[in-house]
Amino acid sequence: MQEAWQAYVHHTLYLCDTCRRVDGSPCPPAEELYRTWRRVSEESMRKVWGTASSRTALPPGQ
Repeated sequence: MQEAWQAYVHHTLYLCDTCRRVDGSPCPPAEELYRTWRRVSEESMRKVWGTASSRTALPPGQ
């Protein structure tokens, strides 16, 4: 998850003149890097939290 975010930030802040413009319009590769970060983040959260049914099976406060 952190590596995906780092790739996005590195691209938008250091590598791409389009992304660094004042108007803030990201280029297509930056948009793809961001979507990849979102996908990886969501997958990671699902692994950490599990399914909704597994959370409801725990005793209260657990």
